[in-house]
Amino acid sequence: MCRLIHGFLVGGVLVGSLFLGGVCAQGKRPESGQEQAASVELTNSHPKSSFAVSADVLARSPSVVALSFTRVVNPARTAFAIFVYLSYRPPEAADAAPLKILVGNGSLYPADRPGGFLLRVSAAFGKLKAAKATDVRLVLEMRRIHSAEPWSQVEVTAAPPQWRSQ
Repeated sequence: MCRLIHGFLVGGVLVGSLFLGGVCAQGKRPESGQEQAASVELTNSHPKSSFAVSADVLARSPSVVALSFTRVVNPARTAFAIFVYLSYRPPEAADAAPLKILVGNGSLYPADRPGGFLLRVSAAFGKLKAAKATDVRLVLEMRRIHSAEPWSQVEVTAAPPQWRSQ
């Protein structure tokens, strides 16, 4: 009888720790420099927006950026992609137009539902360090997949990026 009770207790503790571990992982606080940014909105009439990249994030050089799109209004289900760039200014050309490094792109499927994707940013951060970049921004640009078709109403809200090291 004692072994049976001991088995239930050990099993209960294991299940409880797995459950609580999952809850804690989901409620994880963002890394430093992430909580200050506000969400941005991309629309068919204003398809570009950006987030500032903090000096702390630049110093850490994360390997991955996680992008979440929390709200999507797309009644016609227009197929679109989100292109992601890191823009910067080299120190010797601080007054010039910013330069861009393509990080990658992704799309939401179905095109009318929230979602997200991960992109590897280690190579881009290596280029930023080599260029001694300043005024670094993460730029999001929404483009129609079928560029010959006209835009319909599309609105996408992007949550602040989550920078991760793996």
